[in-house]
Amino acid sequence: MTSKRITKLVLLTTLILWPVGANSADFVFYCAPWKEIDNKKQLQNNFTIKINNSSLAILGGDLDSKFFELIYSHPSFYLFSSPSGVLLNISRGSDQRNVTLWQNIGKEQLFYSSTCNT
Repeated sequence: MTSKRITKLVLLTTLILWPVGANSADFVFYCAPWKEIDNKKQLQNNFTIKINNSSLAILGGDLDSKFFELIYSHPSFYLFSSPSGVLLNISRGSDQRNVTLWQNIGKEQLFYSSTCNT
């Protein structure tokens, strides 16, 4: 009788916790400093990108935008947007990811790129 109760408890615990583990997806990418695309000026600090489900956070780096939400998933890239309207594109399909960031400040459009590894 005791072994049946233990088995039921283990099965119940597994069923309760299974969807949490199956739906979560955490990815961490370690990235080189941002490089401005127009004038090839490289910023100073490396940064890390952490993706948790559809949310993206940039840890470190020299840019102000740090939090993004997934707005489009394509077979070759992911597109994220921040609350301030900054767009971030991350390539798919290889260990080294190309990251491109576009922001519009006033009448100036700035484009940055970087490469990231897992």
